Amino acid sequence: MPIMNGEEDLRKAADVLVRTGLRVTKGERFVAVGDEGSLPLLDALEAAAREAGAEVAALRLDLLRSFATNHSGERPHKVLPDGVRRAMLSAQVSAFVASDPHAEASMRDQFLHIVGACRIRHAHMPAISENAFVRGLSHDLGALADVGREIERHLEASREIHVSSATGTSLTIKPTAGRRWVSRLGRIGPGEVVVFPTGSILASPDDVSGVFVADASMGEFFGAREGLLRDPVRFEITHGRVMRVEAGQNPQLVKDLETMLGVAPSSDRVGVVILGVNAGIGAPTGEVTVDQHRPGMHVVFGDPMGKMTGATWTARTSFAACQANGTVDVDGTRLVDGGKLLRA
Repeated sequence: MPIMNGEEDLRKAADVLVRTGLRVTKGERFVAVGDEGSLPLLDALEAAAREAGAEVAALRLDLLRSFATNHSGERPHKVLPDGVRRAMLSAQVSAFVASDPHAEASMRDQFLHIVGACRIRHAHMPAISENAFVRGLSHDLGALADVGREIERHLEASREIHVSSATGTSLTIKPTAGRRWVSRLGRIGPGEVVVFPTGSILASPDDVSGVFVADASMGEFFGAREGLLRDPVRFEITHGRVMRVEAGQNPQLVKDLETMLGVAPSSDRVGVVILGVNAGIGAPTGEVTVDQHRPGMHVVFGDPMGKMTGATWTARTSFAACQANGTVDVDGTRLVDGGKLLRA
């Protein structure tokens, strides 16, 4: 059953983002872009930014047109609406919470190009749900960054990571020597785009073997269909490849997973391991975009995100699988205990 969020929850989450992530200051120009479906988020961001003393432009894509390229302006927008473009050219800070239809990909690319060219601090949240917004932004992002950097230093020196859980996870991860861990900790600099929710550290490992049980959520269409997992999914992994999948009394889910893992030669590989460090995210939400940042180790099967991680192989598919209450030991030091984050 979805968690209901009120105006106060949205206001608090918007305040966390504006104050501790985007670090909006008095007199700055803040642009928030949404649409009819994200109006509560747009209103909350506008209120938080005004409270911080910013000049605010809250713009709705479903009410805007562009005449610069002879485009009618009806959604889906092929080009960035003139009103958004003009506002962004004078902005120092921005946030995007509108829906993300595939047909508007070129428009969003134009938007992000302006972010980089004008060195705008930008929070990118296309199609984010109210639940993900509230649950993912409940913790001071400055404190999150401090703890995350401490843990990142510990991980970069690690030789072996062991992950376990009450539902059956027993996984050994050997990080690749010399390959860096990549942090996603929610602090935004000029010209930087950060996707929210956030709060994790990831790497493409050298070897992964054992059993991983996903009992929170998964990505892809089957993950969206299942939501908060009622049937834990058990992956048997040998040297980085999935050998067997089980999902309780859910044969359709097993079939979908086996199909996805068999799409291409590397679709069944562990591409990335993700250590969630966002202590503000409590119980699992059933949304993989949030749950992958909860304290614990999560796994991405398929694409290793080579541009970020330095991995030299690729895969055509990718989906994340998240734990609910795992335990993580790094070279004998416990970092996460039953889903609770411990300081490094």
